[in-house]
Amino acid sequence: MDAVREAVSPIRSGEEQDVRKTGDGESEPLLGSRTPDSHENAQQLTTRHAFAILVSLQIGSGIFASPAQVDSNVPSPGAALLVWVLGGLLSWAGAASFAELGAALPLNGGSQEYLRYVYGDSVAFLMSWIYIVGVKPCSMAIQSIVIAESIGAVSFTPPVATWILKLIAVSAFVVLVLLNSINTKLTMRLSESFTVFKITTVVLIVIGGLIAIISFYVDPNSSLSGADDWHTKNWFQTRPTFSGGRTVDWTSMGAWERYGHYSAAIYAGLWAYDGWDSANVVASEVVDPGRSLPRAIKAAMAVVLSSYEFVNIAYYILLPWDTMSTSNAVAVAAAKSLFGQSAGIIVTLLVAISCAGSITGNVFTGGRLIVAASQRHYLPAFLTRRGLFFSRKRPETVQDDAASPPTETGIMAIKFDAPIFANVLQLVVTLVYILTGSFGALITFVGMAEWLAYVSTVVGLLILRRREPELHRPYRPTTALPVTFIVVGSLIIARSAIFAPIPSGVLAGLILVGAVVSKIKGDAAPE
Repeated sequence: MDAVREAVSPIRSGEEQDVRKTGDGESEPLLGSRTPDSHENAQQLTTRHAFAILVSLQIGSGIFASPAQVDSNVPSPGAALLVWVLGGLLSWAGAASFAELGAALPLNGGSQEYLRYVYGDSVAFLMSWIYIVGVKPCSMAIQSIVIAESIGAVSFTPPVATWILKLIAVSAFVVLVLLNSINTKLTMRLSESFTVFKITTVVLIVIGGLIAIISFYVDPNSSLSGADDWHTKNWFQTRPTFSGGRTVDWTSMGAWERYGHYSAAIYAGLWAYDGWDSANVVASEVVDPGRSLPRAIKAAMAVVLSSYEFVNIAYYILLPWDTMSTSNAVAVAAAKSLFGQSAGIIVTLLVAISCAGSITGNVFTGGRLIVAASQRHYLPAFLTRRGLFFSRKRPETVQDDAASPPTETGIMAIKFDAPIFANVLQLVVTLVYILTGSFGALITFVGMAEWLAYVSTVVGLLILRRREPELHRPYRPTTALPVTFIVVGSLIIARSAIFAPIPSGVLAGLILVGAVVSKIKGDAAPE
């Protein structure tokens, strides 16, 4: 057991472990003990904070942009709603599996730490490499691009020049990183505030759908009754959709092509749910993670799944069905259709705020991931430092003898506890993606990379159950959940590799570079 504890304790050379007293009075290292620079951050996050992080990360641009992608790849509105339920349940299965790992191994770093525990340093390094260089910055670049497009739609006459959108995206991201580089408490306040805005946006859209239903039954000719399709057509009747610049004829489509379209629809829905794993990244800072993480994950997934289903129902009530697959600004179009241009502007601003909340959550969890990777010597050690120290000498009455004058010694310091250097790294890499990437290319790449890590981690969960059945697991879901997650997730990865060869090639290249770097680091390590 000592070897196990040593394997999972993120300790840097020259630093001491936290210790606790055992029942017989002897000391032993804490599982997942922290480095000295993080003591004041130890276990300051509650169930409410973990819930806010999860909801803030999941309700971002996805629910306002993905519905068009889902609708265009299924034959009916009813099928689209089933896809949203399936995506939510699959994400819930993954979140429950991660909750078991987070409760049993309460370590900052999420998948990185679990992969290291199960497979070893090489696999953990590859995961860290992919997430730090690819997944996290790409996700934040996507959110920044959506913010820019939302602001551009309000402030400029379309079409808006690309360089203007890029400038807005860069400016928005820089401001958000600066706000999240002060201290943990401010970040938590921002996260909770953004969560309120996100839920408010969702509630307003759902209320719009309810107003349309009530108005129709009170007066079928009311201007507030939404579009006509929702009460004149069969929700499960097959109709043509618009995907990839062409009209999709579902009546003449073969099974293999249908699989491709349905996979794309599920893929878009899963991207909207993305972020369900992020509470585990800060598990060691959560009070009583064995109870808090599962409770936060269950509550967050229930809220998000319900919100997404009701929002999509509202979309199909407020908009003509043949327009759902032709616009990525579905929320704005729905608000404008019911209440006019002013409502569209308000919803546009709320969408931008929701994306800002997702960036806040990603900066917070991404910074902790980089810190955890640095503590494992995957990245330079200076990235583990939290905050900045602004210091000046101040006079103190320190005397060698009674006759000597006071000397100026001591330091007056103000410390900000956010991982500032890790945030700078995130800033630089994300700006590269903002300036060079597009929405479609980034979302495809992010999904493939994330699901490769997700499936590998949940496979590790089953391996760990068999290898270490005695490991204390405060929370353990039924085996059917991780097995289902692995099977469906593997099919999603296979679909992506077949139907999106360019992002697959980029991901394969990134993994190859990471493997080479890992090999070099291994050869350079002292015996």
